[in-house]
Amino acid sequence: MDKGRMKCWDQDSQAVSVHLPRIMIAAEKSGGGKTLFTCALLSLLKERVQAVRAIKCGPDYIDPMFHRTVLEIPSRNLDSFFADGDTLRYLLGREVLEMKKIPESRIAVLEGVMGFYDGLGGVSERSSAWEVADLTDTPVILLVDMKGRSLSALASIKGFLDYKEKSHVTGVVFNRLSPMLYPGLKERAERELGIRVFGYVPELKDLTLKSRHLGLVMPEEILGIRERLDLIKEKVRVGINLDGIIEEAGRAAEIEVKLPGAVRQFCNVDCGTGIKKTVVAVAKDEAFCFYYEDNLDILRKLGAEIQYFSPIHDRNLPEGTCAVYLGGGYPELHAKALSGNISMRNAIRQAMMEEVPCIAECGGYLYLKDSIVDPDGVEWPMAGVLPGSSRDTGKLGRFGYITVTSKKEGLLGPAGIEFRAHEFHHWDSEENGTDFAAKKPVGTRGWDCGYTTESFYAGFPHLYFYSNVKIAENFIKCAETWKKKNLVVK
Repeated sequence: MDKGRMKCWDQDSQAVSVHLPRIMIAAEKSGGGKTLFTCALLSLLKERVQAVRAIKCGPDYIDPMFHRTVLEIPSRNLDSFFADGDTLRYLLGREVLEMKKIPESRIAVLEGVMGFYDGLGGVSERSSAWEVADLTDTPVILLVDMKGRSLSALASIKGFLDYKEKSHVTGVVFNRLSPMLYPGLKERAERELGIRVFGYVPELKDLTLKSRHLGLVMPEEILGIRERLDLIKEKVRVGINLDGIIEEAGRAAEIEVKLPGAVRQFCNVDCGTGIKKTVVAVAKDEAFCFYYEDNLDILRKLGAEIQYFSPIHDRNLPEGTCAVYLGGGYPELHAKALSGNISMRNAIRQAMMEEVPCIAECGGYLYLKDSIVDPDGVEWPMAGVLPGSSRDTGKLGRFGYITVTSKKEGLLGPAGIEFRAHEFHHWDSEENGTDFAAKKPVGTRGWDCGYTTESFYAGFPHLYFYSNVKIAENFIKCAETWKKKNLVVK
């Protein structure tokens, strides 16, 4: 690492209390309307609160894109499989401590994942929205789907309140409810269950968000998405008690933030010595868009300068590139355009031949292969760095969380280095590498995956750097070494 850096946070290992009003929006099940309601709530809160922050529980990439469309700033993820409690609380509370610019008028909205208690393997509450709420002591509003029922919903709410001794559920919002039924249901819920009711959302016909095999379609693909979200906001505004939600968020306990040891040891920032930063070229366009904002942040803290480029539209890598990060996305839907950009395919292949450090996850990994078969069955040449083709299997392959262990020394670290990841893809290939061992967190299932060399990682697993920050440090160290050997620094 270059000298002349300072610790990214000057606190020692002692916990520091952070005041961050916050609320989680959870639901009884997947498809319960969490993202739509969360986006409407974020938009309404923007009118009242100076600093509104959005966070997605779990590994999802697309829901945070909708948050970002509303707030026009990045949304982040909190995932209790990827990170322990100390790290989660640090990631949630760090902006208040590190930035020192976030105003007192602030609120964080966490969107849950799946059903509130649904966790690993469908048989555990581990890595559920409830676990994130529990580890961060966040109040929860349960979004209750009222379609096809009325009083029966109160029995369901009671079950959610009683299932755990500390459910963290402090309120509910009735979704898809007739305004005429609301007053009576609110009165009975508050009287019989002792829980606050923060309003209702009417059925929003023709205002739903479309889905694809990986979840919702991306906001950029929805014609008039901002106008649609504004319409949803106004429909939601009528029925909810925004003052009550803000008040409930303000009751959240202070977060006890303790800088994790791994972060304290490895997370450094440039301290203004004038040293030229190491350029990491990050693919970002219609085909490549799945990145954890915290992954990019930690690369910056380690001395990287992130420069985005488009494998579809640009002809070459950014000037001064010292490393390449090819994230996930939908290359299969843009295979013709990617294939047609021969200049970029050649540039990527040349960079790999010159051992420019590279991380390629899922869609980025498929781009490096010989070809991709698009949804119409047409095969298109890709970068040709790795053997084989990929095609639609018609189902999710090896879906879910995994723990990944390297079987040989490579870019991410020595043999035996371990990190958390997940797989989530319909396209698959017969040749997926054997340099890593992946294991599911529940049960005995495992498989070999991925390719690595001293300067290269590629495979289906999506990495989360805070699960083991050494992999991010090793990536940037390799990039800095390559820069010193190959670039003249002016």
